[in-house]
Amino acid sequence: MKRAIFGLLAAVFVIVMVFIELSSPFAEASDTYTVTIKHSGEKVQKAKFKGYIFKEECKMPSGKTTQLKFYSNDKLEMNKSYRLVIQDNQMVVRSKELSDIQVVSSK
Repeated sequence: MKRAIFGLLAAVFVIVMVFIELSSPFAEASDTYTVTIKHSGEKVQKAKFKGYIFKEECKMPSGKTTQLKFYSNDKLEMNKSYRLVIQDNQMVVRSKELSDIQVVSSK
């Protein structure tokens, strides 16, 4: 009987921990920026990274503009706008290409 109760409590604990982990934000230490790529990215190869480095002017959700250097695994196309989620280590976690209508409405 004690084993069954202990097993049940352990199972409930595991389920609760999995739920908490999955419901937490994907990239907690990250910021969202709206970027229009005006320069082609330079190809970079570091110890565990093969991708591109970009230095672009980014617009934050608050409306402020800042110069930002970031790394992306994927080549971002010139003259296209993206909404990027960038971690504190300057890596792009998520990128979404924006249409012209979305870019105008976000300004």
